[in-house]
Amino acid sequence: MTELVDDLQAKGNLTVKQTASIWTRNFTLLCLANLTLFMSLQMLLPTLPVYLLEIGGDQRDVGYVMGVYTISAMVIRPISGWLLDNYGRKKFMIMGLVMVVAITLLYKFATDIQLLMVIRGFHGLAFGLVTTAIGTIVSDSLPLARMGEGMGYFGLTTSLSMSLAPMLGFWLVGRSGYTTLFLMITLLALVAFCCSLPIRDTNAPVRTPASSVTGLWASLLEKTAMPASGVMFFLAVVYGSVLSFIALYATERGIANIGLFFTATALTMIISRPISGRWTDRGGADMVLLIGHLALFIGMAAIGLSNTITGFLSAGAIVGLGFGFCIPTLQAQAVRFAPVHRRGSATSTFFIAFDLGIGLGTILWGYVAEATGYQIMYFTTLFPLALSGALFYRFSAARQLFIKSRQ
Repeated sequence: MTELVDDLQAKGNLTVKQTASIWTRNFTLLCLANLTLFMSLQMLLPTLPVYLLEIGGDQRDVGYVMGVYTISAMVIRPISGWLLDNYGRKKFMIMGLVMVVAITLLYKFATDIQLLMVIRGFHGLAFGLVTTAIGTIVSDSLPLARMGEGMGYFGLTTSLSMSLAPMLGFWLVGRSGYTTLFLMITLLALVAFCCSLPIRDTNAPVRTPASSVTGLWASLLEKTAMPASGVMFFLAVVYGSVLSFIALYATERGIANIGLFFTATALTMIISRPISGRWTDRGGADMVLLIGHLALFIGMAAIGLSNTITGFLSAGAIVGLGFGFCIPTLQAQAVRFAPVHRRGSATSTFFIAFDLGIGLGTILWGYVAEATGYQIMYFTTLFPLALSGALFYRFSAARQLFIKSRQ
């Protein structure tokens, strides 16, 4: 059965009726949990670099503190996927959310770089566990023929959080200080936990854990998810520069209200995600990814050239279009080709690439910014974008050859 599905998917011609419902009770609750969880995260991402500088850090410290979060999340991903595939989904989602709530309470005590780095590391571990669990339950809850569309809608929760959370974060800091900000991210994490409690565990088959060390290591990553994950890695390297340094770059340029940049990015992601998802489900994944890459190339170059709030908003909108086309399409491709009992590992493989790209990219861009300045740093992001495009072209060509060989 798996071979038949893979063959149909490879031809971009799934014959399963695309009428099954996406908006089930489970999917709706998962979207609400994901929205509040990412609101908590997105309020912190653009404001934390500024906080680091206020407590005595420098640009390299920003890179390390922001990078350790994503690297920690990446480390836990393969273990999370293995646990989800072998022992079920929901219990680990709940466990991860409890950890997130507890860890966010610690931010108000982080008054030096070293302690903040430790807290960020544990926050990354918890976040890696819970997002892998939520993503896996989402893939279990969606009909296969509408996987791309469903992932697009699910991704809207992340985009919506991006449109609201940065502005809210900066507003809270300006009005009441960082203590209020840290309290708010804890409350949002608690809301995510409450939304997760009624979610029903899926009936995905549970595998028998591997009995050997070699079998265990082999089961941590899903090979069918590797092509999409490899492309996502280089895009995430670019994404790290936007998440961690755009606020500092705007401040250097004398731009206020940079939270609007994230709003512009999120709005175009909200528009593009459902479109890209439906287009992907109808066999247009290659064109979706091509448009996404071109938009990102233009958008990142525009950031480097921007000197006004209008320029930043325009660049943000183009970047949002690019990521809105690429991220849900690649995530759907990573999961779609995996056996049902390997979706946890497929999800973790994709997020490992995403986290590793952001983590290493953030550290890399910290050094580049210190050596050359933010403008040159943003022009430098065009190199990993070119590598991502080359990798996408290679796998696209290989898939076309495979399709012809099977016809």
